[in-house]
Amino acid sequence: MKVIQHTPYLLILQERLLGIRLLGGATALLGFLVFIIFESPFDLFGCFCIVIAGLISTFSPVETCTFSKSDNLVVLEKQRWFSCQVQRHAMTQIATIQIEEQLWLGTQFYQVKLNFVSGHRSTLTQFSTTDRMAQYGIVKKIRDFLEVGHLTTIP
Repeated sequence: MKVIQHTPYLLILQERLLGIRLLGGATALLGFLVFIIFESPFDLFGCFCIVIAGLISTFSPVETCTFSKSDNLVVLEKQRWFSCQVQRHAMTQIATIQIEEQLWLGTQFYQVKLNFVSGHRSTLTQFSTTDRMAQYGIVKKIRDFLEVGHLTTIP
């Protein structure tokens, strides 16, 4: 996640999955070229590539996390082409901020999670990342913004 805006009363973090969008664009371009250059039945492969690229674009979200001291709100927003999911929580209800580690196919993945007093857990991003230092940097920025050092528990 990247810091979009940082003021004493507002912290906005945003994640755009550029790699997935580039993959979708390249798949669409390949499908378009195959569709134009080749005849049946090979042009069906081009149509298939275009459909896959459309699905990639449709399901890759833009994720925004807004911490607002003036409203005492944490807003987690996931926008896709056809849908938008918004979660609102009180900032004072944050119990811990932690980095969850997952091992998948021999590779370590990291994901920042907000744990609330109610027991609800929310992730800042839908997808985990292998960049450990970036996740620790995000946790530090959130902790510094909230000005409460005891909120962060990192395993």
